[in-house]
Amino acid sequence: AGRSSCMQPCAELGNQPAAGSVAMIIEGILLEICAAGVGTTSKQLIAYSEHVRKKWVFHIGASMNIFVGPIIDASAYAYAPQVVIAPFACLDIIFNALSAPYTLRWQEERLSWKHIVACVLVAAGAALTSLFGAVTDHVLTVSQVQAQLTKVSSIIYYCVEIAVIICTTLCFKWQYLSNLARGAAFGVVAGILVGNVFFVKCFICIVRSSMETGDFHAFGTLLPYLLLAGAGASALSGHMYLRMGLAKYKGVFMITIFEGAHISSACLSGDVVMEEMRHADWWRYVCYWMSISLIIGGIMIINTTASQSQLNRPIVRQDSDLEQLPSGGNVLDDSCPLEGSGCEPRPRSGLSPA
Repeated sequence: AGRSSCMQPCAELGNQPAAGSVAMIIEGILLEICAAGVGTTSKQLIAYSEHVRKKWVFHIGASMNIFVGPIIDASAYAYAPQVVIAPFACLDIIFNALSAPYTLRWQEERLSWKHIVACVLVAAGAALTSLFGAVTDHVLTVSQVQAQLTKVSSIIYYCVEIAVIICTTLCFKWQYLSNLARGAAFGVVAGILVGNVFFVKCFICIVRSSMETGDFHAFGTLLPYLLLAGAGASALSGHMYLRMGLAKYKGVFMITIFEGAHISSACLSGDVVMEEMRHADWWRYVCYWMSISLIIGGIMIINTTASQSQLNRPIVRQDSDLEQLPSGGNVLDDSCPLEGSGCEPRPRSGLSPA
């Protein structure tokens, strides 16, 4: 009896996060905040490169987005569970919303009450998911990582994600989506792809396990390199969709959609593929996904600001273009936000040769 009475408090104590574990989680959160700042800067540089048509600016932003940000992000996942770290990517939304009116002035960004409400919902959802998510992190060996990635639930997750991306891409090609839905789809697909952080998480687990045991035979197998290839392919393809979206839509709209999808995808893969919530109580699990719904609610609010989402760039004409004007002195207004979107060029008067 004395043994059993002693074991119960000890078991309860084991369920509590250790001081070292909490410190590591805090370090991981701080690294993710830095990654969010780098992410905001890189995406705004990409948007700026589309405005000034300078490739070197784009390459700087792309390098930060593809290499610097993911390295800091991966470091964060080395310290804390995926379901805890991933929601803090929402800080990218807040940083962008606060800075875009000053850094992206040509887009005429304006913070409306809808943007503020959406940012509050996303931030609250992220904070709550971190509260109700896992508080301990398990270092998996290479065999355990392989077992996680080949589970039936993991394979179903991969298949569903691939099907969503293929269907969305076909909708782009066949022009089934409206302008607003097309912009949202760009952000969602990019966020889903970049949200596949389980590749990085599994690779970090193998590295940590090898360093702790001193056994590096795992790197003689193909799995670590496949994980790196998957992480790189996800980042590059997500970056491609994000660039297409930023070329047509404003930063506050596009990056909010992107980060919301990124957070949701990362949390879902952490739950399904990595099973980081498998030992959570039912109420904790429900509260966690209710918190995710706050993030999705913020995305839906951003979607209602459709009239402010698209870029309207002025058309720059050369003198040679003016010499070829129709007899009426009109030019075609070809500022449709997206090709093939259903809007027709309209005559625009008022321009005449100098």
